Amino acid sequence: MSDPRLAVWDDEWAKNKAVAAVQLPLSFIKLVAELTVLRAAVLTRRIISAATEIPKDDATPVTIADLGAQTLIMAALRESFPGHGFVGEEDAGLLRQDEALRAEVFMHVSEACADFRRHETVNIDENRAVTSLQPVETEEKMLELLDLAGRGQSGPKGRFWVMDPVDGTATFLKGQQYAISLALIEDGKEILGVVCYPNLTLDDGIVAETGVDQTGCGVMLSAIRGGGTDYRKLSTEYYLAPARKLELLPPLTGLSGLRFVDCLASKSSRLDIAEGIAKQLGALPFPGIDLWSSHVRYAALMVGEAEEGKHIMIRIPVGASSDPSRAYIWDHAGSQLLYTEMGGKITDVEGKDIDFGAGRTLAANRGLVAAPASIHGEILKLVREWIEKDSQ
Repeated sequence: MSDPRLAVWDDEWAKNKAVAAVQLPLSFIKLVAELTVLRAAVLTRRIISAATEIPKDDATPVTIADLGAQTLIMAALRESFPGHGFVGEEDAGLLRQDEALRAEVFMHVSEACADFRRHETVNIDENRAVTSLQPVETEEKMLELLDLAGRGQSGPKGRFWVMDPVDGTATFLKGQQYAISLALIEDGKEILGVVCYPNLTLDDGIVAETGVDQTGCGVMLSAIRGGGTDYRKLSTEYYLAPARKLELLPPLTGLSGLRFVDCLASKSSRLDIAEGIAKQLGALPFPGIDLWSSHVRYAALMVGEAEEGKHIMIRIPVGASSDPSRAYIWDHAGSQLLYTEMGGKITDVEGKDIDFGAGRTLAANRGLVAAPASIHGEILKLVREWIEKDSQ
């Protein structure tokens, strides 16, 4: 896995990380991010059969995999990019209250770090970048790292990382599809994204809850703004296979043959309006693809049969337009960049670009419309017409 980009990893960088983190090329930062997500993904696959739901105050499910994966991500990022900010879904509140749970999560994190270190020892001459992934030495350090992201805020200026350690915890617990996402935001816009779908196989050409990879660690997509989207299959080892560049979505000249990607179990989205638009377009059954995880739904816009450019996604929030946003940035950051780098376009239902610098939610936006750029304007016009008709 030798890579000439690793030449920047030198003694001067180690001496002054805060300065070097700004100067490092995005190509190298992307490599570190890919390895970081890979380490977290392997941990989740190793403990998926033993994971059980842990109740949280906000009623959203969490597991030892969520907490362990975010710890590993933060350990790598905090050491490599100390001048950046961090925003993550989980904090250390549950672990501070439960000593046994804290010890269990730390055990899995320590094992993952040790496994990665053994890989580093074997491959250090081939890939010095492995040394960038910091281990987690103590339980207290684990708690500190979780809180650093779990209590972090985005902002309109500067760089910060947004992470979702396990998006789709409910389906993760069923052994179905889930995702691990990581995005670097600069001045409110995505500049780098890495998303791994550890259970995903495309043997049938579609993204489906039951299409589970039994032998590897699924699929990873990654991108730098302006550089296209990379695709790679993953093994269950700490190794990044060569990537291939995904083709741009082909231009469409009409709205026939579309398939809607959605989640019928959603209680936060106006499925009735989305289904009405689908019926108007003849895009039935609705949804054409039904998935729980937000990031896996984005995958269904990009890979497998989606590469034909026929898949779209509409999210219209339940409630009044003045209601606070319930869309968290970690459910979208990274995946949106991957899609737009393939020639997709994403705006909110008012046609505004998505702003990731307005806090922990997409407070500056309402809903979203994701479609190939060639037809996005037509789809957005339909959405606005249906919203206007509904308001009357």
